[in-house]
Amino acid sequence: MHAASRRWSVTGLVLAAVTGWHFAVASAAENAAGAAALPNPFYAYCVGIGTDKESGALKAQLELAPMLAELGYSGMAHVGLSGAMEILDALEKHNQKLLAVYTDLVVDPGDRGYDPQLKELIPKLKGHGTIVWLVVNSRKYKPSSTEGDERAVTLLREIAEIARESGVAVSLYPHKGCYAERMEDVVRLAKMTDRPNVGVTFTLCHFLAVDDVKNLERVLEMARPHLTMVTINGTSGYGSGNLASWIQVLGEGTFDVGVLLKALRKLDYRGPIGIIAYGIKGDRREILGRSMQAWKRLSAQVATEK
Repeated sequence: MHAASRRWSVTGLVLAAVTGWHFAVASAAENAAGAAALPNPFYAYCVGIGTDKESGALKAQLELAPMLAELGYSGMAHVGLSGAMEILDALEKHNQKLLAVYTDLVVDPGDRGYDPQLKELIPKLKGHGTIVWLVVNSRKYKPSSTEGDERAVTLLREIAEIARESGVAVSLYPHKGCYAERMEDVVRLAKMTDRPNVGVTFTLCHFLAVDDVKNLERVLEMARPHLTMVTINGTSGYGSGNLASWIQVLGEGTFDVGVLLKALRKLDYRGPIGIIAYGIKGDRREILGRSMQAWKRLSAQVATEK
């Protein structure tokens, strides 16, 4: 399928995805002071959260819908295409949103490129404000190489056209160890694809695994014209694959997430911001509750800072 040349505004698409459900949170004290908070919808990306080995299974993910609603989240992101509509229905029954569905795009020659289910799922996402998260990967090419770019762009334009017909946005998700592991990689591919419904995601944990924090503001400025999603988490940085240190409950760890939120506010980023809780062990409600409290605190601090 060839991508149509007709263009339309990605800004309008993203605003449509979040209009009417922007979520503002604040503590009692902040409410009294005028409900100071960032305007970004705050969601959870929580596959692998908790102690249950089946935490990523559909049943466990469905159980999160009422929990997230009670704790004040705007919704969640989901890994994989199977079960996505069940998750969406469960979330919407609790006035939540399915912010994103996460799936691979493989650039290797001879590979089909992406799960055929994606073509069937995208039309069903119409009107729900769900973004298709694509992790660009390869078994042949090294991370951050460019040999697979031509194939990647062909596939991305194919998906972008399918998504455009249903008013759905696509966002490229940088992931350590994958073909597109750096922000520079996803921005390069988004620019080459040249479709207004193809944007990029900033993921704090993967950024810290492949880049230096001193480059944070430069990278965000570079990505800003294409930025449609953000993920954050508590962290002490990436060290030898130490997951417990790398991905923590929001508000924990040595890295000041407020620095990132201030940079996003400076760039007037108003899209969704979500926590990654992958691999965090413990009670799911407690983990999500502590992360929400940290978000309220950070959101209020950054929103009121001059």
